Amino acid sequence: MENQIQAFVLISSVTLALFVLIGVYLIIRLKLNDILLKRSEGKLKNFNETLQYMVAEKTEELQRSEKKFRNLYELNKEVLENSPAGIIKLNRKHEIEFVNQESSLLLSSENGVTNPHGQLISRIPQFNRAGWASLFNQLKKGNEIEGEEAFSKSSNKAIVKIKGVPIFEENIYSGAVLLLNDNTESILAEEKLKRSFAMLQKATEDIIQAMSYTSEIRDPYTAGHQKKVCELAVAIGEEMGVTDEQLQGVKFAAMIHDIGKISVPSDILSKPGKIGKTEFEVVKGHSQTGYDLLNKINFPWPISDIVHQHHEKIDGSGYPNGLTENDILLEARIISVADTVEAMTSHRPYRPALGIERAIDEIITNKGKHYDGKAVDACIAIFDNGFKFSK
Repeated sequence: MENQIQAFVLISSVTLALFVLIGVYLIIRLKLNDILLKRSEGKLKNFNETLQYMVAEKTEELQRSEKKFRNLYELNKEVLENSPAGIIKLNRKHEIEFVNQESSLLLSSENGVTNPHGQLISRIPQFNRAGWASLFNQLKKGNEIEGEEAFSKSSNKAIVKIKGVPIFEENIYSGAVLLLNDNTESILAEEKLKRSFAMLQKATEDIIQAMSYTSEIRDPYTAGHQKKVCELAVAIGEEMGVTDEQLQGVKFAAMIHDIGKISVPSDILSKPGKIGKTEFEVVKGHSQTGYDLLNKINFPWPISDIVHQHHEKIDGSGYPNGLTENDILLEARIISVADTVEAMTSHRPYRPALGIERAIDEIITNKGKHYDGKAVDACIAIFDNGFKFSK
């Protein structure tokens, strides 16, 4: 019995001690949690303060960016509004979203459109003409477009050049911008320049024709020779595809290529028999004389050099300087072929006309030796196509 009591007391003591330990543990745990909670609250507070600072800083930065963007937008709007070029912004349906002062002036002057916003661009008469529908479809495909239309502007007609640029957002067509440039002054200036150039060219041609006539007065047997050489040389040049500038040089040089013969005595030019060696040397001097006369005139083309070289040969056997192919102007090579063919088909004081067949045989035989190969081929081609000298 006594042992049982002792055992009970021992168990009770152990149990009590265990409860005491558990209580102490719980108290310590609570204290520890309280400490951790306070630390967490401190960290959270610091984090919140940091977050608030960052948000405030980003907000201020965003406000600054927004202000810059607004200022930039206003500046761009001002630039667009006052641009000397007309600007029209279209949405994806091609309704007008924006027009600046210049484009508004063009639209209102022509069509009485005071508020084009929201209107389909195709309802504007200038953009309702044939061709614009297909051009606007090109915009939707991502292609830039160009056109030209006449508008009324301040009671005057304005020729307006129009360029369209498509706009895509994330690869989806969202509209286009049309740029309208009043091109009237440039067109009028260009037309005036063309008229002035045409007048200058006509005056140049008249002067050259007068010079040609003067040279032919002294040599009645070759009257019309330079004119016919000019016809054939121009036809050869066209067949060869030379530039317009070169063709003009060929034309004017051919018209006066023998002008140097004014220095050759008439009795030599009209001598019925074959001329002697000394007389031939005098005749040969006409190329140099022609150059000396023309070199003092500032033509837009190398007329004096062409005249100087029209008796030079590809192989260097010509005169006056014995030039070879690469040193002879193309215009002179063309005139050389035309001069030979025309001379052989015409009557001369010392022989009758030899005919076109003999002339063609001559240039074929000496192709690449005396005469430019391409010029010879072109000459043959135009005669095969029915070329005839004028009468």
